[in-house]
Amino acid sequence: MMTNPKRIWLVLFAAACCLRLAPAVPARDANANVSTNNPAPGQASAGVLAPSSNASAELLTNEPAVNEDGETPYEPRQIVLMGQNAELKAGETADAVVVIGGSAKIHGKVRNAVVVIGGTLEVDGEVGDAVVAVLGNVRLGKGALVHRDAVAVLGGVAVAPGAVVEHDAVSVGGKLDIAEGAVVHGQRVNVRSPIAWPSLEWLRKWFRYCVLELRPLAPQVGWVWIVAAMFFVVYLLVAAVFPRPVQVCVDELTRRPATTFCLGLLTKLLVPVVLLLLAATGIGLIVAPFLIAAVCFGAVIGKVAILEWLGLRIGGRRGGVLQKPLVAFLIGSILLTLLYMVPILGLTAYAITSVWGLGCAVTAGFRRLRREIPDKPITPAPPFGSPPTMPAPVPFQPVTAPVFPSSAVPTPGAAPMPDLAAAQRLAPPLIVPPPGMAGVAPPLQPPLPPQLLSFPRAGFWERMAAAFLDIVIVGVLSAIVGGLPLGFIVALAYFVGMWTWKGTTIGGIILKLQVVRTDGAPLTFVVALVRGLAAGLSVFVFFLGFLWIAWDNSKQGWHDKIAGTEVVRLPRATPLV
Repeated sequence: MMTNPKRIWLVLFAAACCLRLAPAVPARDANANVSTNNPAPGQASAGVLAPSSNASAELLTNEPAVNEDGETPYEPRQIVLMGQNAELKAGETADAVVVIGGSAKIHGKVRNAVVVIGGTLEVDGEVGDAVVAVLGNVRLGKGALVHRDAVAVLGGVAVAPGAVVEHDAVSVGGKLDIAEGAVVHGQRVNVRSPIAWPSLEWLRKWFRYCVLELRPLAPQVGWVWIVAAMFFVVYLLVAAVFPRPVQVCVDELTRRPATTFCLGLLTKLLVPVVLLLLAATGIGLIVAPFLIAAVCFGAVIGKVAILEWLGLRIGGRRGGVLQKPLVAFLIGSILLTLLYMVPILGLTAYAITSVWGLGCAVTAGFRRLRREIPDKPITPAPPFGSPPTMPAPVPFQPVTAPVFPSSAVPTPGAAPMPDLAAAQRLAPPLIVPPPGMAGVAPPLQPPLPPQLLSFPRAGFWERMAAAFLDIVIVGVLSAIVGGLPLGFIVALAYFVGMWTWKGTTIGGIILKLQVVRTDGAPLTFVVALVRGLAAGLSVFVFFLGFLWIAWDNSKQGWHDKIAGTEVVRLPRATPLV
């Protein structure tokens, strides 16, 4: 281990401060030659861009003139370049050098540190502090003198014969190569990467041409186009296999563009908060993968809808084949790819389309849940708990059996006489009204079941949406009470109490769902407790008891079948609170 492991982090912090406080030096091309020509009296000596016959920028950083007392005043001079290469020639001096997205060659003298991010650092001169390369290599020539550490993060350190490092030589994720004749007074630390990267050039190019220029795609980086092609194939399959959900999202985007964007932004902000709440409860960790999968699938569907919407907007005036979904998808993909290659605008377009696509999917999902599609017509009935309506009384007419004379003899050719015994067996029984009910017919059918049984049954996604809202509430309550050890008890108390009190939960109140008995009896505490324990059983068998709702004809899960309950969808105007 190193004698002072904090030194490397102090050097990185100092480099960040230099990057934040030091002024950036403009340049006319990718190579910035730093020279130290003597400035004229009264001329500024730091940060001056001198004209040049060629297309290179020269930074005048020479030592200032001697003052009247014969002393040379100290003036800090930093060299900070972004996306360019810097070179400090022999005999030139600088206070500090920071290069981002480029390489640096130091042949002169640097009083403090030299930091290069995303490039190679070559030193043949003198550096008063440390030399640090991030996503790059450090190469010390035979005349190099480093008064502090030589550090490479995700890169290698090569020290040639004759080079001197007065402290440590450290390579993290690269190779440490110290030749014979090189002097390293400190420790030699080589932290190998668990993954054997053949080269980090791909990462340096991506950092320089994509990250620094704020664009997802760049012609100079080849591997990002392979990733983009993979995403294109996935989007194309989604557009071909799921045309109806994509069209619903396109309709939502066309009808309410501002609402979909705001809802997508809200979803981006709330999903991490909900995941943290679920993780805090412990029991919510079971639901978290389903939530993440749903959000990812919705984002993909929404992104495909964005591409089709762009293609339809472009080809809308021409009509014909350009209005087909797949053709519009291809047109939108080409347009968005071109936007992704533009610096700054590419990252902006990526962020906007991602948020907008997710908002389209969420808006379409909520609209589908709120839409009421009854399975059968609703018959009017009295409210739950009131006595059933009896049919109107009709005059009572006693039924008499036919009487056949015993002396009747059938004549030839006439129809046969009916069998008296058979007729009496087939005749309906005589109903004798009780005293006081003469002339009034008794009821023709048993009491009708409650009105709730006539409503359509709730589907799988409606019930899962209500359960998700309830789990969030249970998660918050469990976190307040004591976390995972009491999570199951809190969940059981919540669901059983709400079912007994209101016949539904808070999630069911929002989505207009009600739990009812299949026999029309009221939902008692015992039935609710049995239903809650059976729901726990469905959880422990990998949610198979809940997934049963999706393909069951009665839309019942295992806990519904065990407790004899159903979940029905009520009209919007039905109050549940």
